[in-house]
Amino acid sequence: MFRFHPTRADRRVLAAGVAVGIFASVSTLAATAALAATDVQTFESATAESAAQSLLGAHVTLVSASLTHGRPVQAAAFSGATLDPAIASGVALSTGALRDADPTSAADVDFTHSALTGPNSKLTTTGDLGGAGSQELATLVGATTYDAAQLALTVVPEGDTLSIVYQFGSEEYGVWAAKDYNDAIGIFVDGQLCSTVEGQPAGIATINEGAQAASYVSNVDGRNPGTAHDTEMNGFTTALTCTTKVTPGAETTIVAAVADTVDGQLDTTLLLAGAGISSTPGANPTPTETPTATPTGTTTPIAGIPAGSTGDPAGTKASGALARTGGDSTVIAGAVLAGVALAAAGTGLVVRNRRRAAEAVESE
Repeated sequence: MFRFHPTRADRRVLAAGVAVGIFASVSTLAATAALAATDVQTFESATAESAAQSLLGAHVTLVSASLTHGRPVQAAAFSGATLDPAIASGVALSTGALRDADPTSAADVDFTHSALTGPNSKLTTTGDLGGAGSQELATLVGATTYDAAQLALTVVPEGDTLSIVYQFGSEEYGVWAAKDYNDAIGIFVDGQLCSTVEGQPAGIATINEGAQAASYVSNVDGRNPGTAHDTEMNGFTTALTCTTKVTPGAETTIVAAVADTVDGQLDTTLLLAGAGISSTPGANPTPTETPTATPTGTTTPIAGIPAGSTGDPAGTKASGALARTGGDSTVIAGAVLAGVALAAAGTGLVVRNRRRAAEAVESE
């Protein structure tokens, strides 16, 4: 019977094989973890209806959802966001693109980087998409708007109030906001503006370093190691909540919109929180729902999102599209298995070489 007694040289080769396997596993895992921070699935592959379902919290049902303004690349379901304080998952609407451009696609010529995912690679990220504006926002701010992304929902609230948790950020923060490049955002319920701060429309002009500063987070130093918030945006708000009166049991429209003003340059992004659209219990509340505490006030920061978030809604990446970015548990598992396989290969190589040498000696 052949017995394997490794020499020092054999042991060095064996150790090298194991080390290579471990290194491959750790390296791949590290790279995957870096990608896993924010997972984005644009409406190129997700549907408005599936994404809108993730927004529903307690005592609200969805009737319909549609993207009424903007290209599919401007709207996305997202999860794993690490903004601080964070809306960790939900739906994003942007005046730019929510994914990086595909260098092989002739259609991806109006943008380069995602307006949402980090790090903050530069202070002037822009997707000048040449899109139309929003009439609702143009009326709201009294200016021409461009590159609008607008999501329209019809919901049925059980109670007599409806609350919506949201957050927004922009590349206009840091430099251009001071020059009155104030992109517009708005959340309307049955045609009435809900997203207000002290009676004024919530936006770059009303929440910044000098106004409502407690609700503003600067990210202009985000390119420096150790100080980055994992988003491309130069600044963003904390999570905010708007609450308005509605008719119990009646269909209610929600319009969430964001648009560039003055010009189509630099990106602004509106985030709607997963499980962030909620109502109060009605006369016959849905028995399977778990009521969530609904913050009140238009500028109240909250630590996270309401309970019950379903995370990333269902959807499958379209073939050939870069609609989804971020990490994948199957990739992580594959990395571990690959590392183990490499380690085993190193061990097998030593054993086979030693066995062949012994057989050669016996045959002489």
